[in-house]
Amino acid sequence: MSKKRKTGIKGRAMRRIALLILVVMAAAVSIFSLIFRERLLNEQKSYSKEHVNSVMSYLNDYIDEVDSVAKSTNYNYYLQDYLEQALENESTEGESSVIAKMAEYEMGSRAFSDILLTRTDISSIMVFGRHSLLIYKTLYTYRNVLVDYSAQEWYQKAVNDPGNAAVTGPNRHIFFNVSNEPTLSLSRVIQNWQDGSFLGVVLIDMNLNEIRKICGSFQNQEGFLCILNEKGELVYEQEDGAALLDSAENLASLTAAAQEAEEGHFKIRLNGKKYLTTLGEMEKTGWQIFYLRAYGDVTAPLRTSILLVFFVVLLVMLLTLAVLNGILSGIIRPLNQLQEHMERVDLENLNQQVEIESEDEIGKLSRNFNRMLERIDNLKGQVVQEQENKRRYELQALQAQINPHFLYNTLDSIIWMAETNDKNIVPMTEALAKLFRISLNKGNEEIPLSREIEHVKNYLIIQTMRYEDKFTYEILVEPEVENCRIIKLILQPIVENSIYHGIKAKKGMGHIRIEAFREGRFLKLQVSDDGCGMSQEMCDKMLSDEIEPTDLNGSGIGVKNVDERIRLRFGREYGLRYYGELGKGVTVVYTLPFGGEEAEHE
Repeated sequence: MSKKRKTGIKGRAMRRIALLILVVMAAAVSIFSLIFRERLLNEQKSYSKEHVNSVMSYLNDYIDEVDSVAKSTNYNYYLQDYLEQALENESTEGESSVIAKMAEYEMGSRAFSDILLTRTDISSIMVFGRHSLLIYKTLYTYRNVLVDYSAQEWYQKAVNDPGNAAVTGPNRHIFFNVSNEPTLSLSRVIQNWQDGSFLGVVLIDMNLNEIRKICGSFQNQEGFLCILNEKGELVYEQEDGAALLDSAENLASLTAAAQEAEEGHFKIRLNGKKYLTTLGEMEKTGWQIFYLRAYGDVTAPLRTSILLVFFVVLLVMLLTLAVLNGILSGIIRPLNQLQEHMERVDLENLNQQVEIESEDEIGKLSRNFNRMLERIDNLKGQVVQEQENKRRYELQALQAQINPHFLYNTLDSIIWMAETNDKNIVPMTEALAKLFRISLNKGNEEIPLSREIEHVKNYLIIQTMRYEDKFTYEILVEPEVENCRIIKLILQPIVENSIYHGIKAKKGMGHIRIEAFREGRFLKLQVSDDGCGMSQEMCDKMLSDEIEPTDLNGSGIGVKNVDERIRLRFGREYGLRYYGELGKGVTVVYTLPFGGEEAEHE
């Protein structure tokens, strides 16, 4: 069976309170983390939304500026007059005459030269009729490309929605000898200012310089800005974006995630990194503007705050436990004092009354403990008195069993001696009188060893006279043990056994030897005989319940009575011990406490 680990009330209370504090603090930190993280995310979303809206506002203004150039064609009288005549001659087969070419060049220069010279972002302005190019003004070399431009996306969007401008791209234009740099196109239908009839489609090509300039003004190290057109093609990507959208897979993931965005915000993982993304859509162009911020950067203040809160919580917990330790020490101290009093209490020391210093629960416990000690002391006195009475009754019972028979035999011997005028009659009568006078001892159970020796000596005198020439005896007592007080009548029953069950059954003379000496803190008494003896197995059973007293012809009653009286009076470490061998005799050893004054005081 495993031993339970001993833990004090203070230790258990400290552990449980520390656990409670940890649970409460953990819950508080968790709630704080959730609230603070949500606040950080909301602030980032708000900032990102404002950022995107600002970019959209500037881009819309820019598109409106370019669109105003396209709209001006609707209010240019000379241009409209030229376009009206050009449409009428558009179906004429063959190449245009030199005069017509010059007129076209002159009109293009008059209408668009100033714009191309003042705006670096516009690379060309072209006006298309239903079947042919009517006017163009460009910074690049024009290529005559045989293509059905009426099927182009920019042309179709302008024709299908004549009231609004159409923005397409980025694309590589097929009309000019330019580099592979992508351009944007803005197209719008030119209508007659009088009847609103179709006069052509103006196409304005723009490089991305102004777009980059606008977006670059909003560029920062915290986030990543990019623009996709309605087809999911990249219009603009922040230069320090670490090629975030170079792969078609990332572009597709961003486009797909944008379709499931809630209130313009969503989370996406690109190149193994998580981003908090804000989306804005431009109605005029159909572009989607994305502002991506690394999720770890957004929540970085949370980690710092949690670390700070952790140290604060740890400090608060340590301070709380220190204060709590002082409080519990003040509460536990009276309990420890009470425990110390309880540990000092035993059956021999019941006077450990606890001083009552308070009227709280500990004071009530102390008062009850004092009452318990008083009751135990009273009960102890009752038990001691009952045991004394028991021993007295047992002794009386023993004497009642021994004395009548012994007295009858002794008186019978005295009568026989009187009839024969035996000279030993006086010594025997005198020894009998001394024997009973010591047995009575005024009711006291304890007597000095010297008187017990005198008692057993008188008994042996009587027995040697009764069994003349049957045994001899010797008594050896060390002087330092003569005054030791012992229980009376503990030698005579053992000597009687030696005579009746050892010497009497032996052929020839026997010898009985009685010794008393000190051995350390013990008083030792030995009664030895050289009678018929007993086996050691029988000796070991003499004082146990394995053998019935009748098996020893009644001798077991006195022997066990002596042993029980000694153990009951002095403790379990004291008593009798038998040693014997068949044909060689038996030795009985008494173990008693050595002491004279203490025993007398008791």
